[in-house]
Amino acid sequence: MAARQALGRALIAAGGTMVVLTVGTGAISGVAMGVAKVFIDREKSKKQAPCVVCRSNRRVACEVCEGERIIKYWPTPEPPPAQLHTWSVCSMCEGAGDHPCINCQGTGSVYPQAWDLAEQEAALREQLALAPVPAAAGQHARASARA
Repeated sequence: MAARQALGRALIAAGGTMVVLTVGTGAISGVAMGVAKVFIDREKSKKQAPCVVCRSNRRVACEVCEGERIIKYWPTPEPPPAQLHTWSVCSMCEGAGDHPCINCQGTGSVYPQAWDLAEQEAALREQLALAPVPAAAGQHARASARA
């Protein structure tokens, strides 16, 4: 009987230890992932450029109603009398007058395209080509030994 109680206590202690270790490991992993995400997001934001479509405003005027929020529609060539207007809410922007920018998806910044990066890389290569290249330490030692 005493052996069974001791075995039961040992199993409970082992199970409790496993639960504590699992929860502790999960908490530490969660914190580490959160910190890593913050650093990655910072690095990504350094590489982003402002959106040229919305000029970093995150929203653009609706192309259908041109920001008026309503569509003035009449099927005849001349406008109807003032009492018989046929206005409707714009179905594109749902009466908001603007919508999130499609280019940056409402973030206000975009990653540079490949051609933009190619231009930057070419400019960097030009700068490196113009800079003097210092002699390596081994080459300098060999040149002085030959002389």
